[in-house]
Amino acid sequence: MDIVLFIKIAILAYGAIFLFIFIKDCIKHKEDFTKTKLIPLAIIGFISDLLDTWGIGSFATCQAGFKFSKSCSDENMPGTLNIAHTIPTIAEFLLFLKLIKIEGFTLVTLIAGAAIGAVFGASIVSKWSPKVIRIGLGTALLILAGVLSCKLAHIGPFESTISPTAIVSELEANGFTVKDGEKWISNIKNSKNLPKEEKDLYTDPSITMTELEKVMPLLKDAGLTTLKAEELTPSITSRLTYGLHGIKLVLGILINTLLGALMTIGVGLYAPCMAMISALGVNVTAAFPVMMGSCAFLMPSAGLKFLKAGKYDRKAAMMITIFGLLGVFVAYKVASMLPMNVLTAIIICVMIYTAITFFRDAKKTA
Repeated sequence: MDIVLFIKIAILAYGAIFLFIFIKDCIKHKEDFTKTKLIPLAIIGFISDLLDTWGIGSFATCQAGFKFSKSCSDENMPGTLNIAHTIPTIAEFLLFLKLIKIEGFTLVTLIAGAAIGAVFGASIVSKWSPKVIRIGLGTALLILAGVLSCKLAHIGPFESTISPTAIVSELEANGFTVKDGEKWISNIKNSKNLPKEEKDLYTDPSITMTELEKVMPLLKDAGLTTLKAEELTPSITSRLTYGLHGIKLVLGILINTLLGALMTIGVGLYAPCMAMISALGVNVTAAFPVMMGSCAFLMPSAGLKFLKAGKYDRKAAMMITIFGLLGVFVAYKVASMLPMNVLTAIIICVMIYTAITFFRDAKKTA
């Protein structure tokens, strides 16, 4: 059984068990399903998971929506966030599973670490007082705002990838001959129109300048100083790092375990996970299956703990699950109408303002 099929079967089974327990608990407490705040919750669910599918994350948007619409109490927010976004996140992971570009053992161990961290984190957070939860949520938002700001500005491990045009120019400047370079650049831009057998030959390598500087000596060592258009992408991607080994793997597991625990108080995993992957020297495309897979497995793990403790808003969780799924499928089919950097900047501002409101309310709490 290949790794993709194994993961798909595992997450479908885990998701089905979670959904059964979630629905059973909601039926048991059907009196919680009043008609108030239905429209705000539907909007929050749709928008937060729409943005999540585009890679911005759902927790910060959802927390802000809850706070502004007063549709979920602060003390129930951590549990509601983890339970409400579980099924939409699993749907995201399954939709993007075919994009996996990472070694199987690395993927499985990092996901396992996140799930273990979530179980411990949920056990602790479910016992916190409202004041501690508000401080935790506010701190989580500020941390995430800082990480996203670094990502937006390409600071630290968030080095930007270079364009196909820049790749060709850099190769030629370093003594390589790229035959039909313009054809390679043009085919990448129009890859959707290419026959299926050619798409893999003309995909953007998603490589940073640091990675390209490491790849060029390897190409020269292999005698590949003259590259045809159809050879360029495979020649580059076959020499990129898509897995962790030794001490780097241990470090990656430990960090992802911590990120899994922090998810339970609202620190989104996507941006910190991307930073970790890049900092450990792995190509950034490997971050997507790791961060989506981690969330897909850790959220049911944390969610079951919150379900058992009853520390969540059932109506909010169910509404966001339903409309969040709709948001996922719309985002998957439709490209963002706004540039990602503009959306991210808006979300950062919302995070900071929402964090301030959490700290203000915590101060009022006795």
